[in-house]
Amino acid sequence: MLADAIAAERFRLLRDRSALFWGFGFMPLVGFFLAIGGDLFVRNIVKRPMPGATIDLAAQVIKALGNGASTMAALFLMIGAASILAGDYRWETWRLRTPRNSRFNLLAAKLVVIGEAILWSLVLTVALTLAAAVIGAALNGKAIIPSPLGLSEIAGVFVVTWLEAMSLAALAACVAVVARSPMAAVVVCLVVRFVQSILAAALGAMAPEPTWKVLAIPAYDADLLRAFVTAPSHSGLDGGPAGWALLALLGWIAALTAGAIVLFQRQDLTRE
Repeated sequence: MLADAIAAERFRLLRDRSALFWGFGFMPLVGFFLAIGGDLFVRNIVKRPMPGATIDLAAQVIKALGNGASTMAALFLMIGAASILAGDYRWETWRLRTPRNSRFNLLAAKLVVIGEAILWSLVLTVALTLAAAVIGAALNGKAIIPSPLGLSEIAGVFVVTWLEAMSLAALAACVAVVARSPMAAVVVCLVVRFVQSILAAALGAMAPEPTWKVLAIPAYDADLLRAFVTAPSHSGLDGGPAGWALLALLGWIAALTAGAIVLFQRQDLTRE
């Protein structure tokens, strides 16, 4: 029955082209066009030669993935997630769906489909970043150089960014269930992500070593893990803090997901 619920949610998302584009396709496309626009500006407006200019494809991809769950990117990801999570409240269709499947399966399917959509959004980010880098190199005569970073580092940053985005998606699920509103889920997740970035910077600057206070912030955990994955020997970290950061990030996802499911199980849906 869970597979049926996942298939149904996937079909609904694919039919909702607005949520699909604005939630999961818009920011990768913005990054692509901004990169191409910058290269065209250098070529046609600045018109200065760039002797010896080089480009590192792996570093470009890792930088783009590192920004994949930033505050601005999170805004659009949560727009897509909220449309999936709270759409049934908005259109009052829960009364038609709950008799056909368990509540656990219905909400879990939404989170699975959100995870798939975020994954494909990050894949699109990688593809468009590579395309923009190659086009930019051709426009301005930059040389593409071998990178000290490889597929393992890219894959590690990809997974960490996906987990960071899923922690926000799990929070959006809790808010959507409680508030029964897509807008509330978007606004709360955006505010939480913004506050996280401020706290992570402030507490991280105050503490030379990771403490429990900063490790309780998912955004800090994600940044720490990305630094460890890309340069474990130069990040000043050993496996201990990175391991605790990973556990904290997974713990947030599990706790928020469980909270959303428990709240949804107890919710009165007679109006929806």
